[in-house]
Amino acid sequence: MDIFAKFSAYIKNSKPDANEALERGLLKTLQKLDEYLNSPLPDEIDENSMEDITVSSRKFLDGEEMTLADCNLLPKLHIVKVVTKKYRNFDIPKSMTGIWRYLTNAYSKDEFTNTCPEDREIEIAYADVAKRLTK
Repeated sequence: MDIFAKFSAYIKNSKPDANEALERGLLKTLQKLDEYLNSPLPDEIDENSMEDITVSSRKFLDGEEMTLADCNLLPKLHIVKVVTKKYRNFDIPKSMTGIWRYLTNAYSKDEFTNTCPEDREIEIAYADVAKRLTK
């Protein structure tokens, strides 16, 4: 997925007329991730069950435990959340329940919170990267 590429283009942009299109591009990639996270994995679907599971409840990309893929994506997703809020006043929509479930589960894990930089550190690191929207 190209979430981080879309985020980088959005946050480095200094032209107000391009901001809306770049934000839509970021939202579109976040929506794809949200749809994936909300789609049940094969092991969540019981073929013998009378109930149809239509929305996943898994904690991470591939199931209930963190994998290397999560260790790659979660820090980037956290950076996207922090930096876009600080420098574009953009929030990941609350309607993206899969992403919020994913982030909430990550924040509950010591291995994530103990290795993740503080929000302020991330904001400082991006202070020179995030471009102000100017005329």
